[in-house]
Amino acid sequence: MIPIAMTLTAKGMGIGAVIALVIGGAGASLPEMIMLKRMFHWPILIAFMSSVFGIAITTGYLAEAFF
Repeated sequence: MIPIAMTLTAKGMGIGAVIALVIGGAGASLPEMIMLKRMFHWPILIAFMSSVFGIAITTGYLAEAFF
């Protein structure tokens, strides 16, 4: 994810959007969701995905505001 993030930043994408993409992409990848689905029921999986995306969006906004 780091080379992709560096390339996107070099091409002009905002740092907040890049950070949100990195957190969301790494935190809720398809292989991870498949593994977690085998361990947990749907409500817990949906809560996990919501928290990962919520944290990614919040961190992206904060990074955009402070950097």
